[in-house]
Parts: sequence; C-alpha cells; structure tokens
Amino acid sequence: MVYAGAAPGGTLVQYDARAGIQCGRPGNTAPYGAGTPRTTTNPVPDGTPCQTVYYAPVTFQDLPGTIRARWQSPAGPAASAAIDPNSNGAVVSAAGVTAATNDVSALYKQLGTYQGGQCQLSGGWEDFCQLGDPLPNPDPCILAEPHRIVPATSPPPSVQPYVQEVLRDLRAQPGAVRSLPSPYGLVNLPTCFWIDGIGVPGERDLTMVLPGPPDPSNRRIYYTYLIRVFFAGVRWDFDDPYGNDQVLPHPACGQHPQLTAHSYQMISEKRSADGFYHVTATEEYQVTVDLYWADTYGAHHQPVDPGVPLPIEVTPPGPLDQYVGQVEAIPVSQASPGG
Repeated sequence: MVYAGAAPGGTLVQYDARAGIQCGRPGNTAPYGAGTPRTTTNPVPDGTPCQTVYYAPVTFQDLPGTIRARWQSPAGPAASAAIDPNSNGAVVSAAGVTAATNDVSALYKQLGTYQGGQCQLSGGWEDFCQLGDPLPNPDPCILAEPHRIVPATSPPPSVQPYVQEVLRDLRAQPGAVRSLPSPYGLVNLPTCFWIDGIGVPGERDLTMVLPGPPDPSNRRIYYTYLIRVFFAGVRWDFDDPYGNDQVLPHPACGQHPQLTAHSYQMISEKRSADGFYHVTATEEYQVTVDLYWADTYGAHHQPVDPGVPLPIEVTPPGPLDQYVGQVEAIPVSQASPGG
C-alpha cells in the first residue's frame, strides 16, 4: 500500500479476521526531482512554428483550510498557489487529489520557429495554458502522469525480526505441567497430566505494516504482514521405561488444556534414585506469514517464508517430579475362639 505520512513503525497488533486486511490509500511524501524540458522536433520547412515544453514538478502541502502547491518556474522564480480544497474551480486542486499516485507537473512553453531542421526558440517562458492571456495566471497548467511503483523499486523489508519477536513471546509463556493424583499416583491406574497457562492454546494472528524504501520520487510501498501462530500439539515424555503410551484420563481429573494420562506399571522408587518419574512436555507450534500490498498494478498477496525451523518447540519449566506407588495389603489378625 502506498500512502502519505509517517510509517506505522512495524508494530505487531492483534489481527481480527472479521475486519480483513486493510491497505492504505496511495500518496506521495516528497518532491519528485528536477524539471525536464521536452522539445518537439520534426523534419518540417523553415519558419514553421515550434515550441519547447517544460515540465516543472509540483508538490503539495496540507495546511489548515487550504492546500499549498509549489513548483519551480523554468524562468527562475519559485511559484506557489493556495488551493481551496473545497473548490472544484482550480485545475491544480484537481491535480492535487491525484498527486498521490501521479507525477504532477506545471507546464510552461517557449515558442520559436524551425530553422535548418532545428527549433530555434525566442522569447521567454510562459504558462502552457495561457493561450495569449496577458495577465499572470495563478493556476498553472497542470499535467498528471501515472507514477509507476512496484516492489522492484520499493522492496518489502524482512519480516524475520518480527517473527523472532513472536517466538520470544511464545517462549515467555510456556505454561506449567500439572498432574493428578498429586503428589502420589498409583501403579496400573491412570495418572493425568496437562499444561496450565499456555501462551497460545489454539491460534494467534498478528498483523503489522512495514514501509519499503523510497523510490527516486520519495514514494514507497507500505506492506502488510499477517503472522499466524498455530498450536500443533504436545509431545509427552512420561519417563517410563515400559513405554510412553497415553491412555484415557479418568473423569475425576476434570477438564484441563491438553489433558492426557499415562498408566505406570512400576513404582517410581524403582525408576530413579530420587524416587520420582521425571515428566516433560514439549509444545509444538507452526507459523505462517502472508504478505499483502498494493502498487501500480493493483492489490497483491503472497505467502512468505517465516525464516525459522518448523515446528517451533517450547518446553515448560520442569521436569515435573511424579511419585507413583502402590497399594499394599495390611494384614489384619483375627482373634481365636475363646480368647
């Protein structure tokens, strides 16, 4: 998107799918460079009238209640005009509206005649549109020509620093592994595990606007990036030498994010010196990046490589120390008869 004003600054904001991707209006931000004379030459008889046309770039400045147009006359003095933005009577006002996507020039002419196949000029420069009017014309003769801008002249900046920012946010909110029953589980009964406080339990969508570098006219394309982060599941390691199978959680465990369960066949005191199983969880995420922009040839969209290895792995602090014991029968003595 090409528009006037300061760059939005590359700030990530929450994306609302209902609103869609919004592209900015086109606009210019600075003068377009030096004027250029363009001389008409044709093989015509001597004495035939001819002229040179000078294209003086016009710039526009928004002021309270008016628009100021400025340009440099080929005769030397700088020229300007105050334009009423609510008036349709001034040619320059109409050109100012299209200055965002057009190169606007004030046209001057210098007259002459052909001599020996060359246009020999005489007299001074005058407004191309005065048509013999002896009075100074405050509204210059305006020509608006479409300005071509494409990613080749204002390429998109890298999105990778902002993807890294998203990854830092993910890793700053890994959540915490919990279990039930806790702290004591039992062999051959499901022990439930889940993660509390995970940063992105489903999907998080972010948008940002970044300016491309200015082209020679000081116009630029403003690019909108859509970064989507998807939760892709959890890899559990239950630290069980007999297997890492997941089983159906017991209803008594309730409802928790990423709830699962594992049934141990051996007490934890036989597994490790400290008497615990050491349970870890690895969260996996996928990231996609889409790029949107508008240039001379319309609106565009293409996917972009996020520039990071996928899936992205995030590990909650841990491991969780889970004790697993067993129910032992306690002998009950029975009194003898008579005694």
